[in-house]
Amino acid sequence: MRSIVVNCHRCPRRLLFLFFCAGNFGDLGFEVGGGAVEVIPMMMRGGRLMGLSSQVLGMRCFSTEIFVSRLSFYTTEEELKDVFSPFGNVKEARLMRDHQTGRMKGFGFVKYSSQAEAEKAVKAMDGRILRRRLSFVEMAKGPKNK
Repeated sequence: MRSIVVNCHRCPRRLLFLFFCAGNFGDLGFEVGGGAVEVIPMMMRGGRLMGLSSQVLGMRCFSTEIFVSRLSFYTTEEELKDVFSPFGNVKEARLMRDHQTGRMKGFGFVKYSSQAEAEKAVKAMDGRILRRRLSFVEMAKGPKNK
């Protein structure tokens, strides 16, 4: 059996992508930094990863910020902070505004002290109604690389 050593100290989720051309990998086990790693079967189709890849590949390591969409135009930053504070220590709550008019765009970001708090807020608040509007909450993605 071949041993692979991977240093994954920067990513607390301990995600490791290994690509196998053929064969059964259901019996394989991996260890990263002394902790067991879950093997997520994925398949290639047309050069693109299928399965959970869209969710897993879109996440950043150490993300403590969440994205909240479909907010009422009358929501304030103080309200946003109050709504999300039961899930952890909110470091910052900011609403995005139009540069020319100053009017709210209907989405914002909430930054937590830890990734666990952010994940708890996403699970609890996604699909909830805030100020008579169905709002969506997800982990914020990093800036796009150009």
